[in-house]
Amino acid sequence: MNVWKGVRFAESPTGEHRLAPPRPVERWAGVRDATEFGPAGLQPTGAFPGPQPPGMRQSEDCLFLNVWSPSTFGKRPVIVWIHGGAFVMGAGSHYDGSVYAARGDTVLVTINYRLGAFGGLALPDRPGVANLRLLDQIEALRWVRRNIGAFGGDAGNVTVMGESAGGMSIGALLGAPAAKGLFRRAIVQSGGPRPVRDHAYARRITEAMMRALELDAPEQMMQVPAQDLLAASMTVHEAPASLEPFAHVTDGFVLPTHPLDHIDGEVDLLIGTCAKEADLFMPTPLGVKLERGAKAALGSAWDRIFAVYRDTALPRQQAVHDLISGWFAVMPSVWLAEAAHLAGGRVWQYTFDYTDASPAGACHGSDVPFTFGTVEPERLAPNADPVEAQSLSHSMLDAFVAFARTGNPSHPDLPAWPRFRPDRRANMSFGATSRVVDDRLSRVRRQAWAGIDPHRVC
Repeated sequence: MNVWKGVRFAESPTGEHRLAPPRPVERWAGVRDATEFGPAGLQPTGAFPGPQPPGMRQSEDCLFLNVWSPSTFGKRPVIVWIHGGAFVMGAGSHYDGSVYAARGDTVLVTINYRLGAFGGLALPDRPGVANLRLLDQIEALRWVRRNIGAFGGDAGNVTVMGESAGGMSIGALLGAPAAKGLFRRAIVQSGGPRPVRDHAYARRITEAMMRALELDAPEQMMQVPAQDLLAASMTVHEAPASLEPFAHVTDGFVLPTHPLDHIDGEVDLLIGTCAKEADLFMPTPLGVKLERGAKAALGSAWDRIFAVYRDTALPRQQAVHDLISGWFAVMPSVWLAEAAHLAGGRVWQYTFDYTDASPAGACHGSDVPFTFGTVEPERLAPNADPVEAQSLSHSMLDAFVAFARTGNPSHPDLPAWPRFRPDRRANMSFGATSRVVDDRLSRVRRQAWAGIDPHRVC
């Protein structure tokens, strides 16, 4: 096992280069230390759930990546992990790629990108800055294409993988011309091409930041101390009426239009969601924001769709939670699958339905330890079978590795897994006993979404 930590993939985005597109890393002479993770992007300390690396550092200078590989010899499939965290928290160093390297014989890369206002604040006359985090991710992929061969990876067989904000980033990258050709496959966990906003929305967020900082002109944010910019970023993010303020922006530069309009079918897709995407959030202030956001997006259709969900709710499941899950993750995944298939792409679907994945069930994010092969018994539901959980984890990880290697997630330990087609929406249900179902949604719930324009609600 070989691990390289804290490898710089772009020059420091600080000083005059704050709120500017990333610059390719310059060559250096000699050997650089790669035994410690680089700093994470600036974020609220302790905001990211789950275990964190001891002594995790933060900095505005955060554009680093990490590589796990069995050997520097050979040409292995490469998986590039884009972390989640609502676009305001998280780091590549939170994730351990060793199981992908050891069990999967792949090269696993985790990356950082700029968070909050540092990665998504629109400024006048600065093309692309509203989508800086996407440009950071693209620069990391360019670094992989140039260099991963020296780490035992195949630059011609790159899969991007991400969950939540990471999966949503991939949904946007699929529609970004600058990302074309940088990856061959994509694994989208609880994501899709959302949230996408226009320039007017981005300007309103910039104005809110200016008010929080008591500035007269947006250009003054170039001189604001980094910690003050972070504090203002979180003030805007946590405002009661604010949901995902630092969204993807159709800026005519990074994203010419909505990503769904640019899916070309050249990237194989594996797309999945959890059974209870919204349940974890609903008792919290974020749940209030999600419900408000779903109602605003769906408008008058909310009551009609909710009536269908209410009448078809399963025991011990709340219809409003299901509907918000549908708006937040399920339908964006479905619309992405449909767009990719229509463009001639190969698509596979799955759902994570393991009820013992956490005390809250198969909720948002509970699948990540399973897909990284790092299931910890204390994080499972009470009385869960850790052997069963680890077996499921291996099955999921093996499917992801098979997909990265060949473009097909099928493997001998799973039932036959057909590709997605609109006439048979085959879906692998990962659970205590994994099985294939014809559709992730019931017929009536699918029909309830008929006529909803994805461009308007994503």
